[in-house]
Amino acid sequence: MAAGVCVMVSSHQWESMTFMAYLEDRVKKINEHIRSKTKVPVPDQVLQLGSKTLKPHRTLSSYGIDKETTIHLTLKVVKPSDEDLTLVLVESGDEGQRHQLQVRRSSPVTQVKKMIQMKTAIIPKEQIVTCNGKKLEDGKIMADYGIRNGHLLFLAFSCIGG
Repeated sequence: MAAGVCVMVSSHQWESMTFMAYLEDRVKKINEHIRSKTKVPVPDQVLQLGSKTLKPHRTLSSYGIDKETTIHLTLKVVKPSDEDLTLVLVESGDEGQRHQLQVRRSSPVTQVKKMIQMKTAIIPKEQIVTCNGKKLEDGKIMADYGIRNGHLLFLAFSCIGG
């Protein structure tokens, strides 16, 4: 018969959570329990036991845990809205000038357009910025578009009387 252990997960963002698990369970099962309680996606979770970062594919027993142990895990979460992004802005035209932008997923589009103005001298109201085939609209943030590190932003600009 499999030995059960009590797994306690502590975090700064949430109250402590307790789960029953078996030594042959994979760490990913704990990740899934956490996801069901907190809605934090598994890839955004980092579970640590002491100074060791637990790998999702490994079993609890592979970390030397026995049935008499209560495991105290620390959940570190990188919230997507807090993530720093390095993006490349590609200007339209033959030269296709490129600029690097440092933004956050929580950055408003209006703020990013001001950064673009500083790099290109094109005022925000004349900018047409797209990423992943979608036009970035004022009033939204970068995370609304699923933008990730390394994505390309494309800049075109409206010509009056063109």
